[in-house]
Amino acid sequence: MDKIYYGAALYPELWDMETNKTDIAHMKRLGMNLARIGEFAWSTYEPEQDQFDFTKLTEALDLLAEYQIDVIVCTPTPTPPIWLTDGHPERLHQNKDGQCMYHGSRQHICTNHPFFRERAAIITEKLAQIVARYDHVIAIQLDNEFKCHIGPCYCDNCKRLWSDWLKNKYQTIDNLNTAWGTAIWSQTYLDFSQVVQPLPTPFLHNSALVQNYHEFTHDKIAEFAKEQADTIRTHTTIPITHNTSMFFDLDNEKLAEALDYVSFDTYTPLEKHPGFIMNQDRWKYLKNETRDYMLLETSTSYNGHLEQYGKLHEPGYVKAESFATFASGGSAFCYWLFRGQRSGCEQPHGSVVSSWGDPTIGYQNVVEVSELIKQIEPYLHKTKVLEPRVAITYSDRARSFIDVEHGSEYVYKDKITDFYKLFLELNLERKLVPEGHDLSGCHVLFTPYAHHLSDSFLSRVLSFIEHGGVWIAGPMTGDRTGEHTWPTEGGLGSLTSILGIKEMIQFPATNSHHYGEAFGLESELLGLSSFFEVDDETKVLGKVTKGQGQGKAFLIEKKIGKGKLVMLGSQPDDQLLKTIIHQYTAPLIHDHAIKVADQIMVFPRQTEDKKVQFWLVNFSDQVNPFILVQPFNDLINQREMPVGQYQLSPFEHLILEQR
Repeated sequence: MDKIYYGAALYPELWDMETNKTDIAHMKRLGMNLARIGEFAWSTYEPEQDQFDFTKLTEALDLLAEYQIDVIVCTPTPTPPIWLTDGHPERLHQNKDGQCMYHGSRQHICTNHPFFRERAAIITEKLAQIVARYDHVIAIQLDNEFKCHIGPCYCDNCKRLWSDWLKNKYQTIDNLNTAWGTAIWSQTYLDFSQVVQPLPTPFLHNSALVQNYHEFTHDKIAEFAKEQADTIRTHTTIPITHNTSMFFDLDNEKLAEALDYVSFDTYTPLEKHPGFIMNQDRWKYLKNETRDYMLLETSTSYNGHLEQYGKLHEPGYVKAESFATFASGGSAFCYWLFRGQRSGCEQPHGSVVSSWGDPTIGYQNVVEVSELIKQIEPYLHKTKVLEPRVAITYSDRARSFIDVEHGSEYVYKDKITDFYKLFLELNLERKLVPEGHDLSGCHVLFTPYAHHLSDSFLSRVLSFIEHGGVWIAGPMTGDRTGEHTWPTEGGLGSLTSILGIKEMIQFPATNSHHYGEAFGLESELLGLSSFFEVDDETKVLGKVTKGQGQGKAFLIEKKIGKGKLVMLGSQPDDQLLKTIIHQYTAPLIHDHAIKVADQIMVFPRQTEDKKVQFWLVNFSDQVNPFILVQPFNDLINQREMPVGQYQLSPFEHLILEQR
């Protein structure tokens, strides 16, 4: 996308025409050029079944066109009107405890119910026919935050669909029983209709059953997204997106197949700012055919709802967020929301103006971001993001395996975040990529906490290694089948023979006093750990020095073709893990040009004549130092900066270009 967008969510269905006009004029004065509308407006568009009224939508679109503000229009399917569920509890979302999610909030309906799908298709088609007439509608957003607040549905309709899904996948019930190992605890099924949903049971369900129900749920929400997208595309070529998040129970890679580009939401506070940067490093890589992405929701000041008041952002933090978004290649930075809501459960949420129209505590942040965009936009148009050559696999499928087998201490996103922070501390450019990512531009790939490696993923990674790539797998990688069972041909399945593993043991090493040594460092070994005996062609880089597994290898390396396969079988401390990361990425770290404190984020960009720029921002309320190893030009302040040490004030940013 060539245009840089700045905007907020509007809710024209909640206000009279005069208030809407006031807000849109105010947006224009603030330098905003994008509004997002419609995601919760179904009862306004269709107050009774088959009684349609899109006046509020067309009035808002006309008014926004008058002020030359572009629009993202959302399908309103996350909030079905009361007529769709009243008297029909069978259409409601049901959790695993048998509780129905009744009307009054959002995401309360079973999105797999055939009547809901029918009505969703009708409202989506009518919406698409209307927005197709407007040139300033730049995208249509599907729904809003799929699976926000909820997980799998366990209603009777989903039970029937579950049986059909299993039959389509396994063909025969004998195939299912064999794959799942259902002879354990007398779980053998005689027919697909008998296969239970993972509802409450005296102890725990078969891991294969739970794993497959996750996959079924992810397939069905992706199916729903595709149905909406297909309907829209019969009427318009307007691009399709969706605002997702790392927190929702989705297979985002599968969901993205229906989208033209991915958008996201985040409300990350300063103390968790690595999570904000993770979003920038993830969503643009979810599709191979585009790097376009948008930040469609963040807060001007704080988030909140009736049961939780959010924490106020420090002055300058929102500006730092926006700088990082645009420096990373994001094409939009938007707030939820413009005018605060006077009713409902999110009244306490921060906004640009209050429900009575006054500037809020976050208003100055909004003004500062507007001024920032004016400052950096010329440089954005003349440069492009340099794509990192170091990648970290971030897989929602891997997450689902951890959700099924979390062993009481594992949360996938938390584990990946801790791992990711080490790359920030090393000043190492990196990207978070899905399993289907095109690895042709990568030199090094890390795949931690991915119990299962699909055949397609493994085939592509082995080809990547053959051609000179380095793959560091682990910890907790490759030790389960796609059915979430143990592989029987060796503890790491097909990787066992590839790595030259003769023998493997696995056990939880936390609090077992196991220590290992690698690269001259000793570390306690933690987590679900795999220790190895290997053949002579495999190099042992790390051995267990203390504990019952003493003498076994926990870090091994095998040369394959022009590259290397490295397996990390256990979780070392951060010092050793950083050493391992540095060992395989040292040539790619930009410390030959610039060294920064941990809180300073660096975003490399390149000019049309191949000059490298480093976009710096201090994500801290403290002054932080950086060192230039080479001379640079400071483009913002129009000065030369020779080799030496400098400082960035709290939330200050710079654009440095190599001389």
